[in-house]
Amino acid sequence: MESKLLTLYSDVTAMPVNWLWEPYIAIGKITLLQGDPGCGKSTMMINLIAELSKGGATPDGRTFCAPQRIIYQCSEDGAKDTIKPRLVSAGAECRNIAFIDEDVYSGLTLDDERIRDAIIEWKPHLVVIDPIQSYVGNDSDLQMAGRARKLMRRIGMWASTYNCAIVLIGHFSKKESAKDLYRGLGSIDVVAAARSVLQVEKSAEDENIRIVKQVKNSLGSKAPDLMFEIRPNTGFQWCGVADMAEVDYSSEITLETLPKTKHELAALLIKKALKNGAVESMQIKRIMAEYHIGDKTMNEVKTELGIKPYKKMRTWYWVLPGEEHTEGGEQ
Repeated sequence: MESKLLTLYSDVTAMPVNWLWEPYIAIGKITLLQGDPGCGKSTMMINLIAELSKGGATPDGRTFCAPQRIIYQCSEDGAKDTIKPRLVSAGAECRNIAFIDEDVYSGLTLDDERIRDAIIEWKPHLVVIDPIQSYVGNDSDLQMAGRARKLMRRIGMWASTYNCAIVLIGHFSKKESAKDLYRGLGSIDVVAAARSVLQVEKSAEDENIRIVKQVKNSLGSKAPDLMFEIRPNTGFQWCGVADMAEVDYSSEITLETLPKTKHELAALLIKKALKNGAVESMQIKRIMAEYHIGDKTMNEVKTELGIKPYKKMRTWYWVLPGEEHTEGGEQ
């Protein structure tokens, strides 16, 4: 039986998901990046944009195939005195990054045809709207389910039709007790339309460290948490993957050796990590963060164990006393 209305799934050719950064951001889909104001969402995205613009690598070390074009539309910072300097500082190839000048084209909204026209003209691999709240004509467009659903459906069609990843950056609401997926501003339909939802939070142990969690992934399993730091002296830096499950640090913990304090736990973890030789200092920090051990405790234990970090090829390493190394220094 034939139908003019229906399509048989037997006539559909299955295709794999096309990823910009697997499994965090997919091409042809909407990704929502949310967090409190000032938590580093824009800084994180600018650094990812910079890597994509020059054909660099993802935070977890996977290389982009080639430099790609990006549209970065941001309403909260000045293009000349803030965004451009940040892009340059991050090493971006600014010839591959464009935006609609809102001093010239005012009243830009999320479903504005001018955004669609810009995507058609520039053919970007990635479109970032920062923040989503600044690009809605009325707050009710996000709060009312019907309007939010229609708005997100339209944006999703642009992503799919023009084969680009669209990342919407949004602020958390004031409902701190709400579940992760309900903490963003607006209707739950905004979250429902996103295939991936990433959440940025400050570490409870170190306010300079941020944890990036994937709280929703409709295209596969949730990804490991990531970490980055923003420090006054060194600025932005990825700390890597916070998932330490592949290393069984608990294997040496018995009822007799069960740590009673964070100092004891930190000492046990550090000695275990360095058992087979030198390890990058950022790896040690990731282990500490996984077990909610702060920098103060970590550094105190480092001193107690007699560990003297050394630098080699611009990278700092930790090593137990007695191990050989050629370059000295403290970190």
